[in-house]
Amino acid sequence: MQTLPLHEEDWEYVRTLLPSDLEESARATKALLRCRNVPDAAALIRMALAYAVSDLSLKDVAAWASALDVAQITGPGLFYRLREAENWLEHVLGRVLADQVPQAAGGWPVRAVDATVINGPGKKAVQWRAHVQIDPSTGGFRAVELTDDSGGEKLGRHHFRAGEVVLGDRAYATARGVHAVRQAEAHVIVRFNPGNLRTCDGQRRRLYLTEKEAKIPAVGAVEFYLPPSMPLKCRVSPSWVCTGCVGRSNCFSRDSNRCSIWIPCRLGKGLPPKVGCWRD
Repeated sequence: MQTLPLHEEDWEYVRTLLPSDLEESARATKALLRCRNVPDAAALIRMALAYAVSDLSLKDVAAWASALDVAQITGPGLFYRLREAENWLEHVLGRVLADQVPQAAGGWPVRAVDATVINGPGKKAVQWRAHVQIDPSTGGFRAVELTDDSGGEKLGRHHFRAGEVVLGDRAYATARGVHAVRQAEAHVIVRFNPGNLRTCDGQRRRLYLTEKEAKIPAVGAVEFYLPPSMPLKCRVSPSWVCTGCVGRSNCFSRDSNRCSIWIPCRLGKGLPPKVGCWRD
């Protein structure tokens, strides 16, 4: 079997690019609780890299590892080890990417979210989807999540802190996504998508942006208060409820002009529709 130069002669260089706390992080994420057949975390990530950058099967990688005395493991055993190391590999990837950029500068904490697809050999159009959260001031990754092709792009899968400004393209322009960001007391800027967001006024009357076009000056800008809501065509019964009132028997405000997001939803048993709002 042909050896892999990248993981033999160049391994010591590759090791310098990895975090220094491989052992601690592997045990903290439960990727390596017992060292049976795999001596340490460096050996585990070495086999993971060999499998990732080559066309070898798991059985071939296990045989390669045995030939180089990296680990004494079988193909099924390697499969189990890599399956249990998913969270650890995500942690290592985030650390490596973060160490390659300078520290964040002062000012508004801006976060950009996006996703890309990862494909391997075969005819399947999308095999994995990588959801990333980036700090634009440094270009560094704050979070990386890998899903299969069923993992859609949505703001709700990311975690934000109070006061952060979240940037996203039109794929993230959904009422539930905007609500998830506001629940974390963060702010959101997305490209408007009329197919996912319906603009309504405080009385939940539909507003059409084309009717506002005449008010936009040739130079400068004008601001409209357009709280977003979800389309009426959905799988749940269209009982209009403020997002801050779902699951509550009483709202703390009756001023519908201050409502930020109205969505159609199905209320729980014994909970009549309420009209209210939540403060932003």
